[in-house]
Amino acid sequence: MAESLHTLLSKSFSPKHELADRANLSLKENKTVYRLDFGKRRKCVAYQVDGNIIKDGNKCDYLILARQDDVHPNDESWKSIFVELKSKNNVLHALEQLDATLDNKIFRHQSVNEVHARIVAKTFPANRADPEFEKAKRKFKTKHKDCSFKQVTSGQPDLIL
Repeated sequence: MAESLHTLLSKSFSPKHELADRANLSLKENKTVYRLDFGKRRKCVAYQVDGNIIKDGNKCDYLILARQDDVHPNDESWKSIFVELKSKNNVLHALEQLDATLDNKIFRHQSVNEVHARIVAKTFPANRADPEFEKAKRKFKTKHKDCSFKQVTSGQPDLIL
């Protein structure tokens, strides 16, 4: 069996949160908090992407890898959750950062069979108040069809089973 994305990343980068069994995981930056709830305990690890795995250009803040729970113990199947935390209301830039990260070849790996992207902010513009953001979201969802995209308010739990 080929190495998993986690195994490959762990050879070159130290995780923000080590691989461990957890029911939930939180990431915080500049008073913006992402709370991920798995519904039950599962092995997961978090890596800082910005300034660690990717040093230049647009990139999101974090990557969380969580083991799929319906696989053989020796199988390496993972969910990847890309997270961009925004303390200011620049959600259009957050979408650009997620898009660039998802396009990066380092994160495309056969061990990942589920991809999620999250923008976490204190507030989001109303749909009609920011047509440019709505247009960019539609473009993102079309380009990344296999990715579950969601906007999450800071501090609110995000359930990924």
